[in-house]
Amino acid sequence: MKILASDFDNTLYFHTGFKAEDLQAIKTFQAAGHKFGVCTGRSYNGIVAPSTNIDIHYDFYICLSGGLILSEDGEVLFEKQFPYAIVKEIYARYPVNVSVVYGNAMYLLNDKNNHFKQSIKALYKKMKNQPKENIRFIDQLDDLKAQQIPSFSFHYRRGEHDQAVNLATYINKTYGDYVNAYVNDIHIDVCAKGCSKGHALKQIGDYYHINKEDLCGIGDNFNDLPLLQAAYDSFTFDYAPSAVQKQAKHIVPQLSEAIDELLF
Repeated sequence: MKILASDFDNTLYFHTGFKAEDLQAIKTFQAAGHKFGVCTGRSYNGIVAPSTNIDIHYDFYICLSGGLILSEDGEVLFEKQFPYAIVKEIYARYPVNVSVVYGNAMYLLNDKNNHFKQSIKALYKKMKNQPKENIRFIDQLDDLKAQQIPSFSFHYRRGEHDQAVNLATYINKTYGDYVNAYVNDIHIDVCAKGCSKGHALKQIGDYYHINKEDLCGIGDNFNDLPLLQAAYDSFTFDYAPSAVQKQAKHIVPQLSEAIDELLF
């Protein structure tokens, strides 16, 4: 039995939705006795909501860049949190658009200049009659009365990848005793220290009693590097950054072709 952990955004799920050939390939993979799950910086609700209307199930959920791992039934297999005060300290120094995952919701600052908020609203306007992630708005970070959280993200504008890299470097250097920061193009996903997509893949392997030679992963961006490095068979895409392509064993045009490689 093989395990395939797939990134979500721009790997399995796109602005246009899911690709029919990918969904069919996943069903074929699972019918052959293998396990398929998602491995993402998104929250659990951020995976479930867009997946509601498709005829497929996930055998596991690696959420929040490895900060939360769930079984196919939603049972918590692993969870690690860190002090919420860290978010407020970083935001005070770098007032970049921020989102915070807490409980079953994602919180965004209710600021008219929040471009990430505006992009989310524009996306949801296009997604008429489709289930949506539980998003709530707060006027300031102090409005969220949390002591510990599992994840937060900073969101730069398109073309500001270098700024994202610099901030992630600062977070890892300054708060590395508490958190890990991963760059996803113009976004920075932050989870508790020791958590990563790669570490989570190994935990899923232990859960299913899988040999390391049967652990597989696929992703498209820099935050997927721990996943690709932990996987015995690793895949990325011809549209991924060159630095990511160098870390993968296989380059494919889409997810279904990676599954074909694993099956045949």
